[in-house]
Amino acid sequence: MFCALSRGAAPAEPAPHWWQREPLRIINLVNALSLTIRIPPAELAARKVDQGYNVEHFEATDMRGGLDDDHLYFKTKAARRQNPDYLGAYLPAAKARGLRVIVYFDVHWYKPSFAERHPDWVQRREDGSALSGMYNVGTNFCVNSPWRDWVLQVVRDLAAYPIDGIFFDGPIFSIDTCYCQSCRTKFRNLYGGEMPSKKLRRGPAFRRLVEFQANSLRDFLHDAREAIHSVNPEIAFYMNGGGRQANWPSARLNRYLTGEQDLIGFEGGVLRDDLSREAVWKPSVAAKLLETQAGGKPRVVFCASKQSPWPFSVLPEPETRLMYAQTIANGANVWMGVMPPDLKVPEMQAVVAMNRFVAHNARYFLDTRSEATTALVWSDDTANYYGHAGMPGDPDAAFRGMADALESARVPFDVIDDVSLAREDLSRYAAIFLPNVACMSGAAAQRLRSFVSQGGRLFATLETSLYDEAGVRRADFALADVFGVAVAGPLAGRHHWDLMQPVSQGGLLDGVRREVLPSPLAYMPVLAREAGAVLRFMQPLDGPYEGMPQPSSLPALLRHPYGRGEAIYSSGDLDSAIHAYHMAEHLQIVENVSRLTPAPVRLENGPRSMEVTLRSQDHGRRLLLHLINYTGEMVRPIRQIVPVENLRIRLPGGRMPARVFTLMQPRELRPARAPGGGTEIVLPHLDEYEVVVIER
Repeated sequence: MFCALSRGAAPAEPAPHWWQREPLRIINLVNALSLTIRIPPAELAARKVDQGYNVEHFEATDMRGGLDDDHLYFKTKAARRQNPDYLGAYLPAAKARGLRVIVYFDVHWYKPSFAERHPDWVQRREDGSALSGMYNVGTNFCVNSPWRDWVLQVVRDLAAYPIDGIFFDGPIFSIDTCYCQSCRTKFRNLYGGEMPSKKLRRGPAFRRLVEFQANSLRDFLHDAREAIHSVNPEIAFYMNGGGRQANWPSARLNRYLTGEQDLIGFEGGVLRDDLSREAVWKPSVAAKLLETQAGGKPRVVFCASKQSPWPFSVLPEPETRLMYAQTIANGANVWMGVMPPDLKVPEMQAVVAMNRFVAHNARYFLDTRSEATTALVWSDDTANYYGHAGMPGDPDAAFRGMADALESARVPFDVIDDVSLAREDLSRYAAIFLPNVACMSGAAAQRLRSFVSQGGRLFATLETSLYDEAGVRRADFALADVFGVAVAGPLAGRHHWDLMQPVSQGGLLDGVRREVLPSPLAYMPVLAREAGAVLRFMQPLDGPYEGMPQPSSLPALLRHPYGRGEAIYSSGDLDSAIHAYHMAEHLQIVENVSRLTPAPVRLENGPRSMEVTLRSQDHGRRLLLHLINYTGEMVRPIRQIVPVENLRIRLPGGRMPARVFTLMQPRELRPARAPGGGTEIVLPHLDEYEVVVIER
């Protein structure tokens, strides 16, 4: 039976898939098979459900030392040795408890013995040697080789089970692969020539190679998804994607791969090594970037309860709550990687409480959109084709410094990318921050030119737009007319004791009450054409105690009206300097730039160690103000949060909200008219996280 549409009526919206209908709270017991196979399935599933998870990544392979075809614990024609059907035994127990099962399938780490039987599957270096040493003991196979047929057989067999999804860990290329015969033949057929070397990592030929590898991953994902959905279209499929880093070595370029996945995610919540060097906002920014790259699909931030690379470590509860809060505050789903022995440790109660909080308040985390009017650009092109980490203007350091400054200013912001600049709507933003976005296409530059001419504001640093999208240097900035400057020499360096001097007062220098300021360590010599200087560099000194230097003619910070908008340009790497040293004057300059445009929400008091995220539902009729308090004991890992009391929140506009209430510590709040206009809301108490719901 069906209902015919009347003439001119729009077709009905397709029903949402299961992964779109509720917030996902995903658990992955890492390297679990050897540790959990002896636990009765009903008991194992009950443990996960009792902790508030509604989805799991389930390992049905023994991954010790890498995967092979002897250690698959499910029925498949691709297995060389038939093992007990662990997956088949577990699924009824999970289904009985309402736990959805996504099968974890590692497609990037294989035992050398497996590779010896299939040498034509192995990724190879430019000299023809086989890849070795993957995770010290294994190797990896190539998506263009006949190995793909083995994978497609595995996923078809998995899809015959009543599972809910399949997750690929990988696929990836390695930094010096793949030059196997399958890749060489495919490249020659596509481009009519031989594969270029990876030793020269810029220019059109290298970009073509990176795109070839990314497209090869895309083709592999396409075939896998087609194979899965040919059996069951309600099986979700996705992979461990590329993070905020240079992704050319792995070819995990999310913008190429998103179309072949049902969800998109990467390891944005895995905290590593010395936590004093990790950005406290790391999961938040991962969720923001995923939202930009996902094309409306659900996002997943892969988090871990450990301090990587120590597998059996456990983070303190405040760190875990902050990680979880950042993820959900920015519209993403949480995946929590837990070592099986740590499932019951006391620290996991932080995850249990957050899981239950999200389950109880699910309606406030579905179908939300960002209300930020400020955008911070992460440039994959710059990360992939511009120099290397540690050089002056390092794109990661520049981004992190600018993000630190915006977080400190408590400015809600989105993270957008090169594709956003070149193709997508920028009109929702009042200001765009470009932290040394050195590599920029002509299309992106033209759209930014239009953005500013129509009233937008840019803040750019160092070599922004001086290189094309393949890393080839231009004679001048593509945005030279917008900045109002011209390049006057090569990139240069300064000493730690060198200085800048204000040319004017107020405006961008509000709150900077110094006759001289510390200088960034790298700068582009520029000639001010139409732009006016706000700061200028002073003459370099031979040492830190050589007296007061003389002024120079080199501008350090410039402001240029362009059309109905303006551009602010720092010729020094102000953002990288913030990342390295966090000097108050540098932070204040970025905060002053951010405050030139009206914000959708302001905090009138409280510490700078807070994140403010504003999202909405129902076409803006409901605002969701997420407040995350990072105020700890000045050391990481954070073991105790210092609460914030009586936080004053200011919303612009003349209309008073109909109702204001909180979710984490439920209470009704009373909005009032703010002095000078707008609405003021006082939040009595904030621990790590709160959501203020504003009904209009």
